[in-house]
Amino acid sequence: MSTPLLGKDAVVMIDTTEIGYAQGIRVGISADLIKEYRIGSDKPEVLSDGNKTFTVSIDMMYIDKSYAEQVLNGTAITVVIRPAGTGTGLEEITINNVVLTSWELTISQDRVILETVEGEGKDITFGTQT
Repeated sequence: MSTPLLGKDAVVMIDTTEIGYAQGIRVGISADLIKEYRIGSDKPEVLSDGNKTFTVSIDMMYIDKSYAEQVLNGTAITVVIRPAGTGTGLEEITINNVVLTSWELTISQDRVILETVEGEGKDITFGTQT
């Protein structure tokens, strides 16, 4: 049996820069379903996966306006996640050509100011660090 990974060991990068104050990340993969029926049958004649969507959402401590500006500018970025940290042979997940679509700022009187960015990428690859 394998040992679960700990979030505190993970590394999150945008392009080649580590997000030093990241607090959490969510990555999603979804596929549309192509389903077509014919007259006289209650079972689909065609059932197949369709278009795929690769979403990402990153929670982090607010430093400056850079991520908000990337949402405004439509800048495409690459998000790299290293769930077990950095090291040869460890897993690496890359979401390419991510267009950031949402930015949110959260201010509480007794907390660090936080921001969340969300976006959608063109593709995702699961690889191994070299």
